[in-house]
Amino acid sequence: MSSSPIAAPTVCSDLTACGWWRPCTVQVVGEVPAGRPALRAFLDRLIASFEAQGHTVLDRSHGDVDLMLMCGQIPDGPGTLRERIPEDYPPLSAMLRRHHGLRRNPRHVVAVVEVPERLTALPHAEVVATARTAMGRLGAAKVLFVSRGDAAGQVREVTLCTMEGGHPTEVEDIADRMRDRLVTAACAQQVAEDYDTVRDAITAEAWKASTTPEQLAAAGRRMGELGLLSPPLKVSDFVSEQLADMYEIYMGVRGFSEGMLFAFDPDLDCLVVSASGSWDVDKRALTREQVVAVEPRLVGGRRLRVLAPSGVLPMQPSVETWEICALMEACPTVRVTRDGAGAWVPDPNGEREVPLIRAGIHAHVGVTASDDEVIETVEADREEFPYGFGCGTDLTVEIARNTVRRSQAVNDPQDPRTYVRWPLLYHGEMAVELWKPGLPSQPFRGLLDLYGTAVRFTPDHVPQPV
Repeated sequence: MSSSPIAAPTVCSDLTACGWWRPCTVQVVGEVPAGRPALRAFLDRLIASFEAQGHTVLDRSHGDVDLMLMCGQIPDGPGTLRERIPEDYPPLSAMLRRHHGLRRNPRHVVAVVEVPERLTALPHAEVVATARTAMGRLGAAKVLFVSRGDAAGQVREVTLCTMEGGHPTEVEDIADRMRDRLVTAACAQQVAEDYDTVRDAITAEAWKASTTPEQLAAAGRRMGELGLLSPPLKVSDFVSEQLADMYEIYMGVRGFSEGMLFAFDPDLDCLVVSASGSWDVDKRALTREQVVAVEPRLVGGRRLRVLAPSGVLPMQPSVETWEICALMEACPTVRVTRDGAGAWVPDPNGEREVPLIRAGIHAHVGVTASDDEVIETVEADREEFPYGFGCGTDLTVEIARNTVRRSQAVNDPQDPRTYVRWPLLYHGEMAVELWKPGLPSQPFRGLLDLYGTAVRFTPDHVPQPV
């Protein structure tokens, strides 16, 4: 086995050179708590860095704000960092519009807190749990942990935590690099609510006859056994029952689950994906009602069409579905036919034309090495997308298209590799299987056989490259 460690691609040094960069409006709210000189020093440098790059920093705004930094406080004292995070009821972010004269809440609210701990000294799972606790209790989907040094006002490191589980840390050029990470997030537009449901798009008979939902369910069970999928999480795992009830009543949020699965169905001529984890979906135990059929081509490059079987109102699709559709659009097509057992297999003279990508998975795990002869690794393009984006954004869709363009196994018919994988910066792994000779007749089987053999992975540590 030719097993290669994961390389570190070159990172773009000038964010303004990226085609998607734009000047943003930034607002800082709340007073820096007393006795937090490191937080004060960091914010002063960060504000100056925003202004130097051409962004507008406001103390108060009556208009729309791209990025709002919200000062919070976590007391020092005994107990772990997670145990010391206070719960605000209602959360600070819920009061932003009333207190700061905004027409609507900012797209990105970031809580900024000073702590004595260095998050780089904590295990991955502990950092993720701590960050999500802070997000829930403070009401912000991102948190900047400013780790103070020994001298007054000294900043040792700063860690940016995101809901997906990312927690990259900066220890040099901290203000400039954190500025770039925050601007990256602010430049990405959410698309995960941009979809239309087409009623009666699939007959009840055709949907019942499809075996793809059961194939996704079987793959989900196996991913759970392999450790590629974790149990669903509830909001009440991180906050009090009272605050959890508030999130459910006012925001419709009860919990979430990580990861997703998808497969192309030649019979239905559509993509079938797992439903959103925010709908109480355990992707290790999918039912037919928890998978969603979608048109594999995005309307206008970003809008999704959900294809409802007759008599069914589908759940919302997984947030990754937009990028999966982008993969399908960007890859070549091939022809397939039925074999003697009724399974669809590659055939140059086949009766159906389908996207080259047959099926794939997204998992929140870290990959340490993979066999290049069996599965191609497409490293992140950190020249054009230096810091990555959360799922469900227009720029994540662009990353998917970019990845397909750079894959040799996808674009070279002579490349014998049937599988392709790539890292999603800071929070996980995407992998797909291709309609090529030698592919097992059942979706996911060959791909999942690689995990633990040709692909070495761990759920306990997801790389956080600088």
